[in-house]
Amino acid sequence: MKYFCYVSDRVGTCYHEFYKGKWDHKTFWTSDSILIHDDTFMELEIYKAFAAVIPNYDLYGVTEVNQSQWKDILYYTSQLATEAKTALNEATFWVNEVFENEKVFTILGI
Repeated sequence: MKYFCYVSDRVGTCYHEFYKGKWDHKTFWTSDSILIHDDTFMELEIYKAFAAVIPNYDLYGVTEVNQSQWKDILYYTSQLATEAKTALNEATFWVNEVFENEKVFTILGI
């Protein structure tokens, strides 16, 4: 993957963790999570899409994302003049797997 990585591939802690389902309020860096580095998240303006679609989005905290919101986020990123949509499309396989069994995934901010 170009934009995301798995926990086993991370270097440091400046990542946004995409956590399967609702966060259990204690576990971080799970092996079934995917991560995107904060630099990428900011440079590609991905944070703008989450903030536009989810009113209570917290860049530094915990935010749940449902399937409808995810679709809106992908649409929003398609309007940006960055590779944001390409980056998030990379996560689509993971997101689709999550939504087969869960109603949300959780983003754990930096």
